[in-house]
Amino acid sequence: MSPSTRIPGRVTSIESEQGMNVSVKATGKAGFPHRMVPLFSPAGPTEWDFAHAGKAVAAAAATLAKMRNFKGAEGESMLLPHGDSQWLFTGLGEAGVLTRPRFAAAIARGFKELRGAGAGRISLLLPSGLPWPEEEAARLASEALHMTGYAFMDYRTRGNSPGSCTVEVVGKGQLPVLRKGVKDGGAVGGGVALTRDLINHPAGVAHTDFMLAEARKLGRLTGASYRAIRGDRLLKEGYGAIHAVGRAAEHPPALAVLEYGKGGRRRPTVALVGKGVVFDTGGLDLKSSSGMAMMKKDMGGAAIVMGALRAIAGLGLPVHLVTVLGLAENAVGPRAYHPGDILRSKQGLTIEITNTDAEGRVVLADAYALALTYKPRYMIDFATLTGACRIALGKELMGLFCNDNALRDALVAAGEASGDHVWPLPLWEPYRRKLDSSVADLVNAASDGMGGAITAAMFLKEFAGDVAWAHLDCYAWSDGDHPQFPKGGSGAGVRLIVDLITRILRGEADGSS
Repeated sequence: MSPSTRIPGRVTSIESEQGMNVSVKATGKAGFPHRMVPLFSPAGPTEWDFAHAGKAVAAAAATLAKMRNFKGAEGESMLLPHGDSQWLFTGLGEAGVLTRPRFAAAIARGFKELRGAGAGRISLLLPSGLPWPEEEAARLASEALHMTGYAFMDYRTRGNSPGSCTVEVVGKGQLPVLRKGVKDGGAVGGGVALTRDLINHPAGVAHTDFMLAEARKLGRLTGASYRAIRGDRLLKEGYGAIHAVGRAAEHPPALAVLEYGKGGRRRPTVALVGKGVVFDTGGLDLKSSSGMAMMKKDMGGAAIVMGALRAIAGLGLPVHLVTVLGLAENAVGPRAYHPGDILRSKQGLTIEITNTDAEGRVVLADAYALALTYKPRYMIDFATLTGACRIALGKELMGLFCNDNALRDALVAAGEASGDHVWPLPLWEPYRRKLDSSVADLVNAASDGMGGAITAAMFLKEFAGDVAWAHLDCYAWSDGDHPQFPKGGSGAGVRLIVDLITRILRGEADGSS
């Protein structure tokens, strides 16, 4: 079975999210008054491909380009009003260095500029000479349009609404192929929008029970089975670590599983695990008010894996996907766990709590245990885990820790292709001694404050077993300094997993996995 084979009965289209304000369709001829033309940087204006534009527009564009010294470089744009239409030419740079992320960024910049100029209906003319088939180009464009057009409006009562917009993607090839690319891009865009929506809700709304309800909805939409272990039942079933972290909150902690597809020949089992700390006060090791300000996003890992499931179901990828959510609020109250407490995890390892603000790894320890019962070939977690990783890599790179070279290389390649970039960091074995405890199997946080992202990953490695495992320490938030990533939950990670699983399935199909 090839990676493109659809699973009968699975989701083949994604319902629009409230935040998805863009409708994208495929067509063979431009019909809207606002038109966007991505262009490579040429040796001279006469070499540009204006096949879609016609002779009159091409001549006017060449004249304007000369006057404005427009070269079609990456990041450049040129707006040309012409008759009853306006044309935006957006630069792709040199053809030989064009990547998928650069192409998507050019589409995003152009779309934002046209929207700012009042465009509600836009024709996007795919250029000749792209290094990918037209179906893939249409998918990349569709993803970028959905991501750029996202707006979270749930709590606004006046003004600033971007309104809806329709974009037609104009190609030169067969229309059914173009439509498939646009549709697949919408599936991925829907997954990103779901992730963003979940992160953008305030913690007073997106508590653990809200997340469970959203997981149930996602299960119904995708055909995935749903199960949850909630509250004191966690303790009864041996999940003492996550129970301790979340027991002080009004809404009890929970582990939830969404299982999509079935395992089998050429259908590998992939487990995605998401840290879902819906709000992190720091516990009794209380954060400062500034440290707490962004902690509604501390469930970003759970949001990412839910968005990835939605995208994969929309694409109909033939994979057995097990999505595990570790949900808890690290609250302060009479039942809050204490520094010095010793917790027993589901796998039996005991954990001495040296810092109640290092709770995410404690939650993941039990989430891993549940994921491993499904015997995955690969287990990948996303977690807003450490400030140390953000300091080391900034906000745009996810720190990657991995115990398997092939999986690490596949994730790096998937990041470069998708634009959700990762950077490998070491599982430095000598730092394991920092986790030694005199009273338990290990402490949850090293005491010297050095190498915090590495020691956190070393803690998680103790619970990962023998499976090919990767831990992604992510920020999950955008400050709005890129058109494709409006301010709020970033959605980074969804495209990474889609690309990774596509690569895994391709390897299964050709026998190289």
